[in-house]
Parts: sequence; structure tokens; C-alpha cells
Amino acid sequence: MRLFVRLSLIGLLTLVAAGFAMNMFVQVDGNEKMFVATSAEGSCFEEGISLTIDFGSKAESPTIKRCVKNFTGTSWDIFKIADLKITGTQKYPVGFVCRIEDFPGEAQEPCQDTPKPSVGSWSYFNAQPGDSAWQYSTWGAATHRPVCGSAEAWVFRYPEENLENPPSQDPQTSVCSAN
Repeated sequence: MRLFVRLSLIGLLTLVAAGFAMNMFVQVDGNEKMFVATSAEGSCFEEGISLTIDFGSKAESPTIKRCVKNFTGTSWDIFKIADLKITGTQKYPVGFVCRIEDFPGEAQEPCQDTPKPSVGSWSYFNAQPGDSAWQYSTWGAATHRPVCGSAEAWVFRYPEENLENPPSQDPQTSVCSAN
């Protein structure tokens, strides 16, 4: 009897695992197609999540724009798919964005705790699918889950700048088809 129960549980677990694996595939015109998160330069003009990184009014680095497609996860996770380096703080290693693409430098901000007002910090904005204006985010990168068609922006704000001032460029959002 025990052997039967064990084999039944193993079979059930195998079926569940196979179901999750098959969930990654969708039938399109008789062909199976796998959805894998990808990133490309520029904003999304069709389906995807537009990601903008603006290093601020005093930085010499150009603004980075990426279009991330087929993505599910948190705003923290999207940086990896977009091939961007992100650094949290020692106190909040995957919850508080301290540095993006090594900016600000370690000498300026050691990222031990939340950044000091005298240095500046990253402001986070998002726009829902079809929106034409940015919203200052009250969510952290580790808890927000962007959806297809939305836009995300990170803008470095210096001490004399208002953290809630939206990015200078309007968000590039879209409306995604249902899968």
C-alpha cells in the first residue's frame, strides 16, 4: 500500500512538473512557440514593457531605453533581462535601488543603507498600458510587477531636485493582445 501511495505521489508530481513545463508553450497556427523574455534597444512600440534609465540632469551618461518582451517578474528582475547592472544597498540588497550601471559611483555612494539626501537617489516611475503620463511609484522594485504594455522609468535626482518630478519624456506604453 505504501509503495502504491509513493508511486502515485511521484506520478502526480511528475504530471504537475510537466504541466508547468508545457505552460511555457503556446499553440500558434499549429506550431509550438516558446515564450522567452528578451530585451532590445529602444522603447516598445508594440507589445512589451518599456524601460527608461535617465542618469539625471548633471550626468554625462546618455539615457538608456530597453524594450522587454515576454516578461513576468518584478521590476527588480527586469534589469537582468534588460542586461543592466543594478545594485541594492547592504541593508536592502534586492529591495532598494542604490546604483544602476554603477551610477552613482561607489566613492560618491557606498550603498550601505538608503542613499543620503546630500548625494541624491533614484526616483521610480511607471505608467500603465495606454497611459500617457508617468506616476511616481510608491512601490519598490522588488514588489512591483510590471505588465505587458506598461512603462518603467528610473531617474537619478540630485539633492536640490524634487524626487516626484516626472521624467521629461512621456512614457511609451502600448496595449497588448491577450495570450
